[in-house]
Amino acid sequence: MGLAIADIHTILFVDDEENILHSLRRLFRREGYDILLARSGPEGLELLRQHRVSLIISDQRMPDMIGAEFLARSQEISPDSMRMMLTGYSDLEAATQAINEGGIARYITKPWDDENLKMVVQEAIERIDLAARSRQLARELQQKNAELETFNARLEKAVRQRTRELHYKVKELEGKDRIAHHMLSVNSLEETLELTLQIIADIIEMDKAVVYLLDGDAPNAVAAIGAFQTKTIAPQAELKNLEQTPIHTQAFARVVEAREPVNIKDPKGKPIPPFAVVPILAGDDFLGFVEIANPESMGVVSPEEVKVVASFALQAAIAISDAQAQSNTKAWKDELEHVLKGVSDIEDTGV
Repeated sequence: MGLAIADIHTILFVDDEENILHSLRRLFRREGYDILLARSGPEGLELLRQHRVSLIISDQRMPDMIGAEFLARSQEISPDSMRMMLTGYSDLEAATQAINEGGIARYITKPWDDENLKMVVQEAIERIDLAARSRQLARELQQKNAELETFNARLEKAVRQRTRELHYKVKELEGKDRIAHHMLSVNSLEETLELTLQIIADIIEMDKAVVYLLDGDAPNAVAAIGAFQTKTIAPQAELKNLEQTPIHTQAFARVVEAREPVNIKDPKGKPIPPFAVVPILAGDDFLGFVEIANPESMGVVSPEEVKVVASFALQAAIAISDAQAQSNTKAWKDELEHVLKGVSDIEDTGV
């Protein structure tokens, strides 16, 4: 982690000679540092356990523990402190070895020059502050980079989502346009249903789509595409062979109750593909359902695909209602013509 930037730095001096410690205290009394003094290596280690120390300066020759050993052991307690050694000329070889072996930044020879020692300490504190500032800037940069990565990820996700939404919106508009053109002319119910299914297969590339219209409360399959052969409208005679599992029955019931699509993403109990059921609503009239699935890929129907099919179903409901009305009108005309023919026959016979 490293030392943080401190308002007041603490310096630990370790020396077995009391007069040297007092001299060092007097020298740095007005320099703006907190000063700790220890008369031995063990005492110095104990102070390190109790205080956060920026700089450690230790004498080399001490009876209980030499300076090199103390400074080496101090790394375990305060690894981020800077370490220096006070040594006489006769111990320079040991001091140099301690520096080379690591853990000690430099040595200071005895007797020292006061101004030179203050300058050395000031430079050390500046280096400590610079290192702390560097670490702080590195952490801030790391945090900013993490924030930028998060932002970019969110932006990329938002762009992907928006692109996906626009993709399906284009498909929806294309399908609705085809249905609108279909509604400009009079068509049979069968033609209307087959167009709706063809649009579902073409526009959103669904493997299978089945239209069920309500006969009373029972849904009857009246048109299908891809149910028996890929991208092919199923013959009317084969629609009765379409399987309705209990899962489908439950899904139909949920759609009737909620009047909203139901997406079965993980069918339980039978090896059937995920599927969705979309209601066909003409105002308050519940006309039936559209079931969509991908049996070839066994892929889940996406919420966007369900939404597009629901849009088609809403528009197709109007066309289906018109086709049913047209069919009812034709049946009524046929019945009326039959009645009129009967009246004409009676008049001809004179009855």
